Amino acid sequence: ALPLVLRGDVAAASVDPTRTSGTPEDFLGRVQALYASEPMLAGALAAALEVQGQVADAGSADMRARGRGRSGGRLATDMEAVGTLLAAADGPRVMVLDGGSWDTHARQGVESGALARELAGLAGGLVALRRGLADTWAHTTVVCVSEFGRTVAPNGTGGTDHGTGGVALVAGGPVRGGRVVSDWPGLRPADRLDGRDLRPTLSTRAMLKAVLHGGLGISDPHLDTTVFPDSAHRVRPRGWFRAD
Repeated sequence: ALPLVLRGDVAAASVDPTRTSGTPEDFLGRVQALYASEPMLAGALAAALEVQGQVADAGSADMRARGRGRSGGRLATDMEAVGTLLAAADGPRVMVLDGGSWDTHARQGVESGALARELAGLAGGLVALRRGLADTWAHTTVVCVSEFGRTVAPNGTGGTDHGTGGVALVAGGPVRGGRVVSDWPGLRPADRLDGRDLRPTLSTRAMLKAVLHGGLGISDPHLDTTVFPDSAHRVRPRGWFRAD
């Protein structure tokens, strides 16, 4: 299914490079012939096949590169392919890479376990994305953020439950990185929100304002009224980007 963030007036297509159709060899030819007299259907099919071909080509190039010593798992493979496609002059403007398995609540682990494996995959994926983007990385901003935080104390199954405060990662060529930006609230029970959660010190909207201003040059008035309506009280953090 096409992700919600890509739905709108501009044409978009969706493809699953890991899925095999199992259809007869002449199936696509028959469908193309069937759609020949219907411009809307024929155009949509042609666009989907073009995207599928681009993804397959980028994935094949990455697999050849991995054969020369690169690694990082499936996510790294996909993210390097995404970077290669976005960096191409005739590539897509916007891409969404969908991955699951993050909603873990048991045996999350610190150095090993479900969450530890996902975080290691994300780290390798970000390195692969930068590799795929090549020189375009200098103009790229990446945001990693969860829609909910986690409890401070573990539950009885070696995991954590849904909480409030969390952490976000901002990376990219325009970012003044290599640091943690936070008013650390503390982990003592008296410092926690409702005695259980990490207390938030910065809203996600404020963080995204910094990203949209520093990465895309969107002005503060537009951020406060159009992008995030009635959000002037969520002040954009300064100094995160080289252009600030």
